Amino acid sequence: MEVTDDKSLAKAERKEKQVEKTAKISTEAKLVKLADKLYNLRDLNRCTPEGWTQQRAQEYFAWAKRVTGQIVGVNPVLEGKLNQLYEARNV
Repeated sequence: MEVTDDKSLAKAERKEKQVEKTAKISTEAKLVKLADKLYNLRDLNRCTPEGWTQQRAQEYFAWAKRVTGQIVGVNPVLEGKLNQLYEARNV
């Protein structure tokens, strides 16, 4: 439940809550969050989903960086791979 969004909230509010609560979740949940964001960003980098503009993809990268920015020192390997993706996208 730590990494599950509250679907009763509006999308923008869910995304903001994810940024806010990430620093407070357990180490295990932080690892899941890092791995999930890495998978999603690699996939997005490989192929932009149908209906997404490049701007929307870039905004997702910026939001993901805000989320993962709350997780420092948990797993340097995953964090490093994420930072490489952010740098490649100039985020």
